[in-house]
Amino acid sequence: MPYRVNQKIGNHIYVYEVESYWDPVKKQPRQRRKYLGKKDPHTGEILSPHKGFTPRAAGDFGHIYLVLQVMERIGLSSVLRKAFPEVDKELLYLSMFQVLEGKPLYLFKPWAEAAYVEEPLALSSQRISRLAEELGRSEGRREMFFQSWVQSQGDLRAILFDITSLSSYSKLIEYLEWGYNRDGEKLPQVNLGMIVGQPSHLPLAYRIYPGSIADVSTLKNIILLLGDWGVREFTFILDRGFYSASNLKEMDKEEIRFVLPLSFSTKISSQLISRHLKDLQSPQYGFYYRGRPMFYVKEETVIADVPVFAHLYHDERRKADEIDHLMRRIVELEALVDKKEFWSKEEVWEHLEQAFKGSGKLFDVIGQKPRFQLKRKVKAISRLMNRMGKTIILTNDSNLGREDLLSLYRRKDALEKMFDVIKNELECGRLKVSSREAMEGRLFLTYLSLIIYSALSRIMKEQDLYKSYTLSEVIYE
Repeated sequence: MPYRVNQKIGNHIYVYEVESYWDPVKKQPRQRRKYLGKKDPHTGEILSPHKGFTPRAAGDFGHIYLVLQVMERIGLSSVLRKAFPEVDKELLYLSMFQVLEGKPLYLFKPWAEAAYVEEPLALSSQRISRLAEELGRSEGRREMFFQSWVQSQGDLRAILFDITSLSSYSKLIEYLEWGYNRDGEKLPQVNLGMIVGQPSHLPLAYRIYPGSIADVSTLKNIILLLGDWGVREFTFILDRGFYSASNLKEMDKEEIRFVLPLSFSTKISSQLISRHLKDLQSPQYGFYYRGRPMFYVKEETVIADVPVFAHLYHDERRKADEIDHLMRRIVELEALVDKKEFWSKEEVWEHLEQAFKGSGKLFDVIGQKPRFQLKRKVKAISRLMNRMGKTIILTNDSNLGREDLLSLYRRKDALEKMFDVIKNELECGRLKVSSREAMEGRLFLTYLSLIIYSALSRIMKEQDLYKSYTLSEVIYE
């Protein structure tokens, strides 16, 4: 039968409930003790250790604290407060929610109830929809934010710019048009142009273009826009899709510095590789870049009456990987065609294109139905292998050295990653909105989330955390 024991330690008396029991293993009597509390010296009442301290709720806070600190560090909170003083907290936490959870915004309310939010936010699904539309109508406020945000970034030495497609099922948004869809979807779309600053690696602003507008026609407007915001001394880092004679002339006319990879489908690229093929394998032109050997040649040339510097790089390790992939696919295609029955050569060509895009240029089709075979085009395959491991970068900036230029070029991968984040991790692959205002507001929220995501990712790279963790793992940890 349990009984109580008073134990005096110092000036306090502690009360325990004691119960005796028989231990069958040690074959002897034992005791269990349960702490009941401290005895009040005046009333004799036992003060429970839990009295007055029973938690009524527990909210997650660690990941929220992390993001709040990062937003303060990069200045996003203050710029947001200045442009949207009435709803800055709502915008802050909605954009934070997209980064931390990657789920649709209508799930924000149950998340906020389980998380520690300093000020309770009554953001129902209906309120979030109204807020998105209010954002969409507040073009002046958005432009004020862009300008203040760009100016807060300090010295911007380079600007990344590229465009991606966002599809939608909506039939009510006039900006949605049919055009070249970069994701290969048979849906109307808008084009989202993203501007990213260097060396901050943070999104600066974005622009929306109708789905049928060609990529190259957007450059001049972006140049004017950056000029209005006071950004004039910079280098444009562009995707190879922007290469054209008219673009080169326009940038030369406007005295805009640029870095532009050259597509291997152009005649000039074939000529450059042909002239420097031996040099790009010579020890005389070798150097080390981030722990791996490479070869480099620079040539001053003229394209479309524009003087440019062509920088050629060759990476033997990358070439070996690319040749391994190519030969594996060639052997697989030959075996597949040899085993399968086809009823025309056209059917074989179609099958090749579906299995490995562009592979039709590497083979002749011989034989008769239903058995065909592939015969390798040795010269075509050799030309393709000569390109492997190589990169050609055009620039009109004579001050860029081989390492600086390569670093700037490789940063465009960060922009491609941002597009991937928009379409996958931030749940904006398709625009689920019914009006242009809602679309504009929804994209602005996604843009804010992308700033946070990019800042977190930059810190992880600086701390070399990606070797051991993903960003999601860090957030959950």
